[in-house]
Amino acid sequence: MKYLSLFIGLMFASVSFASTLEEGYEAVRSGKLEEGFAILSPLAEKGGAEAQYGVAILHKEGWGTDKNPEKALEYYEKAAEQGHINAMFYTASAYQSGEGVTQDYTVAAKWYEQAANKGHAPAMYGLGSLYYNGLGVERNDAVADTWINKSADAGFSLAIAFLEQRLMK
Repeated sequence: MKYLSLFIGLMFASVSFASTLEEGYEAVRSGKLEEGFAILSPLAEKGGAEAQYGVAILHKEGWGTDKNPEKALEYYEKAAEQGHINAMFYTASAYQSGEGVTQDYTVAAKWYEQAANKGHAPAMYGLGSLYYNGLGVERNDAVADTWINKSADAGFSLAIAFLEQRLMK
């Protein structure tokens, strides 16, 4: 009976967490940004990747909190380390652009590759671009072509436009 009570307690805790996470995102979607930030922040601190991703966006944009690219990257990285594919992409983008961190193309390539290997089309394009330019990786047009083509095949418009432009030359 003791284990049944523990199981039921954990089950309700999971439902409550999911509901609260959804409430946080719903508050943000409905324009209640401070409320959304207040709901998502404790969940992010507890290690929830979806909450960390949401808090990262709020910090990046200055929605419901002060705009803080450094804090945004901190939360993107926490979520990325847990396998959050969009967080991987935004972590890579921050390292590529130097937003909130010292620019580091090698770290950008690492995160783009992880997201690209999970099927993230914009990350495929970002990784291909780094290979074309030899930024953070050794320049390799064949590898670049592979990633750009995969991105285009997945429907990413920038990759499609890039390939169309190359064909026109």
